[in-house]
Amino acid sequence: MSGRRHLIAAVLGCAAALPIIIGASCPPPTTPFYLAVTSSNLDVGAQVPSCVPGRVCISVVNTAYVDVEVSLYVHDGFDPLIQYPAGVAFACCPNPDTAVAPCPCPRSGYQVGEIQLNRPELFSAVNLEPIQGFNVRLLQPRESLLLQFQEGDIKSFGLAAAMPGLLPAAPEVRDGPRYRCTMVPIPAGVGLPGSQARAQEDVPSGETFQFVVYDQSGGALPGLAQLATRTGTSAAGGCPPMQ
Repeated sequence: MSGRRHLIAAVLGCAAALPIIIGASCPPPTTPFYLAVTSSNLDVGAQVPSCVPGRVCISVVNTAYVDVEVSLYVHDGFDPLIQYPAGVAFACCPNPDTAVAPCPCPRSGYQVGEIQLNRPELFSAVNLEPIQGFNVRLLQPRESLLLQFQEGDIKSFGLAAAMPGLLPAAPEVRDGPRYRCTMVPIPAGVGLPGSQARAQEDVPSGETFQFVVYDQSGGALPGLAQLATRTGTSAAGGCPPMQ
């Protein structure tokens, strides 16, 4: 009888310890629940939705555990009035100090929508693209957006993100510039500062580029989320070959 009591006590003791063992062996996931299909080994298998022919789509997903503000910046690549950065000399611009004397010539590619903005140029108030009528759009946890653009209306784009109340003045994250794919070459010495070639392009026509906003702390610090972004595209083959 004594042996039977010891056996029952041992079984009950194991049952009581079992949840602790399971909890220790299966900690909560530290990566967002939704990641782009091309986001490397952190992918959890969720597909990025494709767009439609002749358009480029941008997906924004909030996987943080808190509300997040986002702002989208878009440029169509056609503006001939964008000035070269101060201190950068180009063949068509005899005075490189454009802060004093604006460069008199337009950038190569402006007639066909091929101007690629650099980072300071893109994240300018003039390039803010309203999201559903708002320059600053609040995304609740697990809320997502899918925005469509005509191919000719988008060349350079980027996303700013922050905790509520900080945008557009004080973004915590700026992801960009990204570029619609065309891979059209430009003349040597004319283009992005210090470059004689196109910057890497990200999304072909008919495909979707996705920004996933997540909390690096995994929700461990409520109200003090450390925001970051991961990105991916629905394009399985990447950009087409250079024309």
